[in-house]
Amino acid sequence: MCGISGWLSSRGMVEESILTAMRERLAHRGPDGAATWVSSDRRVGLAHRRLSIIDLSEAAAQPMHVPGRASLVFNGEIYNHAELRDELELEGQHFDTDHSDTEVLLRGYLAWGLESLLERLVGMFAFALYDHREECVHLVRDRVGIKPFYFKRIANDLVFASETKALFAHPAIEASLDRESFCHFLSFRAVPAPRTLFDGVECLAAGERIEFDLTTSRVSRQRYWDPIAKVEAPPDTVEDARNRLSELLERSMDHRLVSDVPVGLFLSGGVDSAYLLQLMSRRRQGVHTFTVTYPGQDAYDEGGEARRLAEAAGCQHTEVPINEESYAAAQANVAWYQDEPIAAPVCTSVHFLSRAARQHDVPVILTGEGADELFIGYSNWLRLRDAERWNQRLPDFPGRPLRRSAAALGRTVMPWLSPHAEILRRAAAGQPLFWGGSTDFGEKAKQSLLGPAMRSEVPDPYEAVIAPLRRDFLDHGDEDDITGWMSYVDLRFRLPQLMLPRVDKMGMAASVEGRVPFLDHRVIEFVGGLPPAWRGATDPIGKAMFKTIASRELGNEFVYRKKRGFQAPVKEWKSGSFGRRYLPALEAFSARTELFDPSALTALLHQPNDRLYFSLTNFMLWYLIYIEDVLDGRLPEVKDTRSTCPRPEQEEVHAA
Repeated sequence: MCGISGWLSSRGMVEESILTAMRERLAHRGPDGAATWVSSDRRVGLAHRRLSIIDLSEAAAQPMHVPGRASLVFNGEIYNHAELRDELELEGQHFDTDHSDTEVLLRGYLAWGLESLLERLVGMFAFALYDHREECVHLVRDRVGIKPFYFKRIANDLVFASETKALFAHPAIEASLDRESFCHFLSFRAVPAPRTLFDGVECLAAGERIEFDLTTSRVSRQRYWDPIAKVEAPPDTVEDARNRLSELLERSMDHRLVSDVPVGLFLSGGVDSAYLLQLMSRRRQGVHTFTVTYPGQDAYDEGGEARRLAEAAGCQHTEVPINEESYAAAQANVAWYQDEPIAAPVCTSVHFLSRAARQHDVPVILTGEGADELFIGYSNWLRLRDAERWNQRLPDFPGRPLRRSAAALGRTVMPWLSPHAEILRRAAAGQPLFWGGSTDFGEKAKQSLLGPAMRSEVPDPYEAVIAPLRRDFLDHGDEDDITGWMSYVDLRFRLPQLMLPRVDKMGMAASVEGRVPFLDHRVIEFVGGLPPAWRGATDPIGKAMFKTIASRELGNEFVYRKKRGFQAPVKEWKSGSFGRRYLPALEAFSARTELFDPSALTALLHQPNDRLYFSLTNFMLWYLIYIEDVLDGRLPEVKDTRSTCPRPEQEEVHAA
């Protein structure tokens, strides 16, 4: 695990000093070592900051080379590296390290080629591999998008890094807002790959790779993995399927405990992390667990239940209390480390959890991301699933005029922020009702909210974002498989662009690696191949199949209680010190930039009991730091929205 950066130039223009400056913007990702390498012809420059997790020796440092053949910088973990090493040694490959997964990548490429190597890998990864003989560089992001990879073309060159902040250390790269991407951010809380919120800066999508030809500067791009293109054939019975799923999750846990340093767990009071705890505690004694608490916010605080789970499993348990003031004070730090705004309030909670883990010398953490998306665990998903089933049953006539009339009535009588009006609009347009698990502003609301500086920039989010995903889904999936579509959208978009970046960015801000056992690609391929009825096509409760196997470990009473979810009380804090600190600044920011309509913004900020303002606040802080000041000042307060905004100082984390 680490931070990587690089500069590819067919003109031979790479400068080591610039590459090293890029590398040092990623120091938080790798406190255990640093190195920069430039090829003798200055066409390839690779840089690395190291967080030592597997093979802590100096022999495993990067960039790593097989002289005259290949060079590599790699961010992530290859969990099956030991099995692959055995296979490679039988084929005659010689290793210089004891058990480095980086060298397994390098030797595996030389023995098998890129395509065959990628098929064998179990892990999370973003890497750049320079093939000296073929005179090309392969840039790769893992199947699910757990690790990030950003890049920008500069004339015929390509510059890349684990985080965008490293790109801006290159003097030819400036930060500016991509306005079309901003519209997508308002719709989805995130920007779909390959776009980012920075104009001209791209990211690799999950399961995507690029080849850069050093002779011609030509870039070729390919998606090498799709969640449903290569699914596992289902077993004969649902009981066999449950047993197979249990077996796959056990195997995933075995792989994600591979480490030369301590491995802990972010533990909530929910079934996902509780299930992971049971698997961990059977394999390791004294697992260190970390739980967020929100003193005085009982509706959000899962500390008591998490404490009981940890005590029963014999864990070392740490509670990380967060109050409104500490949460508000952390926002500038969080915005800086996010790179792009991640409009998920619990991103800040993960920030505090990660710092607590590092303070307790636990540099690897397991989390429960992905279970709800794979097994259909959200209550609003179930409601949209049922609404879509009824929508599909209604024939075109009289269905089409009825849908149009209902949508017109919704626009007239429903509040401009109503999500129900947006659902009616999609139905009338003949579009799928489900656009992803994290949508903020519908089209009516977005049109109302955008200010004078944005009104000519608004793209059609369905055509730009959802329709391409829909076409890909229908290439392999069934139009009637509603829950399959739901999982597919989130595996392709929401998880790699919103949910997983909060684990990676907030964890690596504290030099902590996050691992996600539910998102092993073998689990995804198995679940994707199941009949819809087995994955929750009609079940009245979410995650029915998973809960059946989880109840074997945790008992029915715990598993089937009402879901609470991992959230932060930003609705409640809107009227408190958090709101007083940021909402006036947001209004001043809006008036100055004209990105938002003043009257619509004021109406939104006066709405009680909603979280939508949080997305705008998060965006504002990001804009101040990256677009207006590009890391050059300091942001102790946001009262003056023209204040200079540097990398904020790190706040202390106090764990109870």
